[in-house]
Amino acid sequence: MPFPVYLDVSNTAVSNGHTGIQAVVRGLIAGLSSQGCGVHPVRWSFKRQCLTPLKSKWERNLGLPGGKSPWLPFSSLLDPRFWTVWRKARGMNYKTPLHRHPAHREQFKEGWLILPELMEGRHVRLIIDHAKNQGMRTAGIFHDAIPWHHPEMVLHWTRKQHAEYMMAFADLDVVMAVSHQAARHFTEFSEQFGGPLPVVKVCGLAAEIIGQERETKLKPPTDQVVKILCVSTLEPRKNHTRVIEAFELASSRLAGRNMELHLVGAVYKSAPEIAAFVRTVTARNPAIFWHEAVGAGELRAFYRDCDFTVFGSWIEGFGLPVVESLWFGKPCLCSDQGVMAENAAAGGCLTVETRDVHALAAGIEKLAGQPDFLRSLGEHALQRKLKSWDDYAAEVLGILKAN
Repeated sequence: MPFPVYLDVSNTAVSNGHTGIQAVVRGLIAGLSSQGCGVHPVRWSFKRQCLTPLKSKWERNLGLPGGKSPWLPFSSLLDPRFWTVWRKARGMNYKTPLHRHPAHREQFKEGWLILPELMEGRHVRLIIDHAKNQGMRTAGIFHDAIPWHHPEMVLHWTRKQHAEYMMAFADLDVVMAVSHQAARHFTEFSEQFGGPLPVVKVCGLAAEIIGQERETKLKPPTDQVVKILCVSTLEPRKNHTRVIEAFELASSRLAGRNMELHLVGAVYKSAPEIAAFVRTVTARNPAIFWHEAVGAGELRAFYRDCDFTVFGSWIEGFGLPVVESLWFGKPCLCSDQGVMAENAAAGGCLTVETRDVHALAAGIEKLAGQPDFLRSLGEHALQRKLKSWDDYAAEVLGILKAN
């Protein structure tokens, strides 16, 4: 590869979470690594006002071995250029500015810096200014404009904060939007405020679940329990209330069919009432289970064990759970609007108006009550052309190389 790639992973590196953006960060790192690219996850140090390497424990949060020495190369002690670096960083690798680091100093200025996470506009500007001062080129992954268009749906991130983030992204050399919808929203926003418009490319996300080979066979049919899986954080736009109401309505109509609804998703701190509602429902209905936050291995097991998935969200930047469901060969019931409809169009999904409880219930009833129809959708899911993170990383590198 003619240039090294650096990824600012300041948030994901210190988390064991499994949000959509964190899945993208880990997937991109895995894909770039398999491409043979010189990929370097880094973090922004507000204390030192520069980019620095990661601690080993942070690398492990990203799925990397994390076995690197915590010390700077001892051979650099023989070079007077690095004596000051050694003294200020006390010889610690993760405390050393990358532009002065013995292992990165020469190649850093030739590299690309990618910002794959959602962050404050101030944070973005600090990083871009620093990177450009070092001669680097900068790119970012743009996920969505939801807090700008629907601030009531994303309570922890105000419209103003998201506007500042998008304005800061306009200073990048390249913006890689996760969908045509996201690209359109970013372009419309930039034009509305008269700011600079960088190169904007659409680079759709991968369906691959890291560590899980793509499913090639359908789950054998069963006359016992139909297991339905819903994977998403318990936040307002994910529509858990309607999904649960629709499940109970469909269950009453299919009285002779045993059904279970398994919810996997963490509490959304700004909307604790949703978690409270789910707790109340699971306490009174033994067919509904909430597993809250689960590990990657547990999530894979839930996908393998279910008969189909429901993704009730009515607005997304991409909607990873839709394509992840297809990766496991499991049909997905999702929205007939926006990017979910885009992802569903090639098969394996049943789309409905997810803001309509009765439409959702009819969809659940059709999938749970018509085995032949469910099997047909499953076969379409297995036949779908889906991206791996290797494919996604190759597209990212192609975009950077062309710009």
